[in-house]
Amino acid sequence: MRNPIKYLSFILVSCILSCSSSFIVKTDKTTINLEPLSKNTIKVGIDTGKYISYFSRNDLVELFEKDQEKWFDQRIESYVEDLRSLNSDTIFKNDETVLTLEMAEYGLKFYDLLLAGKARIINKETQERLGQIECKLTRDKLGGENAYFYTQDGIKFYEIVLAFGE
Repeated sequence: MRNPIKYLSFILVSCILSCSSSFIVKTDKTTINLEPLSKNTIKVGIDTGKYISYFSRNDLVELFEKDQEKWFDQRIESYVEDLRSLNSDTIFKNDETVLTLEMAEYGLKFYDLLLAGKARIINKETQERLGQIECKLTRDKLGGENAYFYTQDGIKFYEIVLAFGE
């Protein structure tokens, strides 16, 4: 008797290869103009390697408070308290846990603020501040959605998984 796992694997690979050559079914690109952040605001930043993206603490608090209005959740209230307790600009690495808030929670808020153009993005090497960025949203055949943010030169500086596929 043949190995059923090998047989099923062969069928699965055959089905995948016979499908359309592209796993991505939809791609949208958007150019975003970045608004300058107030000099007086405390900034929360994320270091993604070559670039640091800064966001206003107040904008983040506002987004979490909107979530709190929709779903009364004690965790969200603690996130707002943690943000309000920041007394100076704070920069986090992309994979760190921030206060009581996992980076994934912040990532969704960063995504919202990037789409709205409410961010300051600095090239760490040249200290150049970006005026425009590009966002590429993709959806795959299994329902997964990702967002990728690029400089005008085509350098990816941030990405986030918005939805997992099947």
